[in-house]
Amino acid sequence: MNHITQVCFFFISAYFVTSSQERKGQRLFIKDKCILLGIPVLISLVAINPFIDNGFINNFTIFIKTGNIDLGVRWFCWTLIVFSIVYSIVVNNKAMVEERIDSPFPAVWIIIVFAFIWIPLNYIFLYLQNVGGYNLMGFRSLGNFPAYMAMFCLGIQAYRYQWLDKLTVKHASVGICMWLFAFITMFYLHAINSEYTSSSYVLIRGFTAIGMSMCVLYVFKTFFNKNNDWTKWLSRTAFAAYVFQDIALYFVAKIYQPLMTQTPLINFVVVGIPSVIIAFDLAGVICKTPKLKEIF
Repeated sequence: MNHITQVCFFFISAYFVTSSQERKGQRLFIKDKCILLGIPVLISLVAINPFIDNGFINNFTIFIKTGNIDLGVRWFCWTLIVFSIVYSIVVNNKAMVEERIDSPFPAVWIIIVFAFIWIPLNYIFLYLQNVGGYNLMGFRSLGNFPAYMAMFCLGIQAYRYQWLDKLTVKHASVGICMWLFAFITMFYLHAINSEYTSSSYVLIRGFTAIGMSMCVLYVFKTFFNKNNDWTKWLSRTAFAAYVFQDIALYFVAKIYQPLMTQTPLINFVVVGIPSVIIAFDLAGVICKTPKLKEIF
């Protein structure tokens, strides 16, 4: 589920990239991305990670020796900076940005073929992860990057061809079927030999990412795409809550540690829910601070 959330984030982020570059131009677009996303990365490196993890010096030493650096959850910001800059260079400012086109949603067979195309890329990037390390150059879990890159590209195309407007319950149903196919395949391979589990996940990753993304996007578009005071507040504070969530998790987990049970679900509820509330409360305070408000 965490993987599905991440690929959806890349899709949604990319969906607004084209309009942002059209409005700002290449130079201002890159500058704004580096400020908005780069500052959380720097905060992670010099403040958050050293406080809750192994320290700045140790993290930097590991990077010098292995090329790996742990950015915490802010790896998403760093990756999005790179993706956005590459996109901006490819479209060459406004010269290559094409107008929006009213194009039909891709056919089911195209979606399925696209999911199959991911398979060799998944193995290539998983090999790079095994050789280079889990946090190579700050890019967490390179084995997942074909999905991230594909969903980023699909987000750009979805904006250009207005695909979200055409997303229906039929596509959500197809998405669920793709996910079920992937789940059954993984279960079957695991039943044959448990050693196949990791390999099967690489095989079905494209189906799970595309399938569940179509379903989730349809559900949110249909039932939750509403604007009120509550959603406005969540939208305004969500990014700051994301950046500083580690601090809330760290303190809640420390307090709860002596009472930790052997049941993961109970630990998740007891630690997760208060951490989310604290993170958003902290984000609300940050977003009211004049200088920090401009960043977050």
